[in-house]
Amino acid sequence: MHDRAQFWSPVPDWPHLLLRAPGIAIVVVNAMSMWLVSGPAQKFLARYGTGEAVGPRQTCSVDDYALRLAPDRVLLVAGTQAMDAAAVAAPGCAITDVSDGMLIFEVRGDAAAELMAQGSEYAFHTKTVLPLESALMQFAGFRLAVSRRTDGWRLHIERPWAPALWRWLQAHVEETTL
Repeated sequence: MHDRAQFWSPVPDWPHLLLRAPGIAIVVVNAMSMWLVSGPAQKFLARYGTGEAVGPRQTCSVDDYALRLAPDRVLLVAGTQAMDAAAVAAPGCAITDVSDGMLIFEVRGDAAAELMAQGSEYAFHTKTVLPLESALMQFAGFRLAVSRRTDGWRLHIERPWAPALWRWLQAHVEETTL
C-alpha cells in the first residue's frame, strides 16, 4: 500500500505559532473548552452565567462568551474554566463538546482591520449592532465564526481548515504590512 502521508501538509504546532509584523499580531488562543449549544440557548446561557450570545459587531471583552450562530444555536467559548455540560444543561438543549474540533486565531493590532477587510466584504469597521446577526460568515473562503475583541477579532474555525487559513493569514500579513 502506498504512503499517502507525503501528500498532506504537516500539522502545525498550534500553541507555539505567532505571526507578527508591523501593526499586526496573530496568535492561536487556547480555550479551555468550546461547546455547540442547540435549542433554547438563552436558558442554557442563563444557567451558565455568560449573559446573552453576541454577534460579530458586539465586543467580547471577557474570556467566557457565546457567539450567536443561528436563532437556536450558539458557540460557547469557555476560556478560563473547563465546563461540565451536564451540570448546566437546560431542558430541550443539545450540547456538543467541539473543543478538539475548533481553533481560535486572534488578530490584533493597528493593521488588523485592513487584514480583516481583505478576507471578507463584511463591514468590520462599523460597530452598529444588528439584532440577531449571526457570527458565522465567509472569511478568506472559509466558513467560520467571528467575534470582535477590544483590540481586534477572533476567528473560530474548524480544525481541518485551520492550516489553510493560517497559510492565507501568513500570505496576507506580508501584503498588508508592505
